[in-house]
Amino acid sequence: LPILDKKLRILILEDIATDAELMEGELRKDDLTFSSKRVETEEDFCRELRNFDPDIILSDYSLPAFDGMSALKLTQEISPSIPFIITTGSLNEEIAVECIKAGATDYIIKDHPSRLGPAVKAALEKKALVDAKIKAEIALRESEEFNRRIIESSNDCINILDFEGNLLFMNDGGRKLLEIDDIN
Repeated sequence: LPILDKKLRILILEDIATDAELMEGELRKDDLTFSSKRVETEEDFCRELRNFDPDIILSDYSLPAFDGMSALKLTQEISPSIPFIITTGSLNEEIAVECIKAGATDYIIKDHPSRLGPAVKAALEKKALVDAKIKAEIALRESEEFNRRIIESSNDCINILDFEGNLLFMNDGGRKLLEIDDIN
């Protein structure tokens, strides 16, 4: 997908620099091209969420002064379409389910770093599909509105009939030509 062909911007919320470096190393192993910014505080996270404009966020679940669930909530308020992956040293099933229910795209246990690259790719592919669907829906609505305006503004008689030949619609131009006040 096109998003994987560009240089990604990855925002990493992680208080341990070596953990962030390990994540970056795993992503490079999976041939992802990216620039990243590591932050530790809520203030820095909010600033970089706006300024760095990340394609994806990797967030530790637990930090000394901030936490992944709070970061997820802020992300959903500020930029809800950004995929958000929780990373943690230990995560029980209940917390994993809580993260997903809260809107996290995925979660990765730091003891299984090889899952990170595939999880990032899957999250970005899913986002690209959602974005493409939204774009297609917008284009369809615009096209329908454009066609409706053409039909309504035409001075020709344009009718829509059902399969039995019943008149369902006649544009204003047709009603004027045929001197009809109401088709119902």
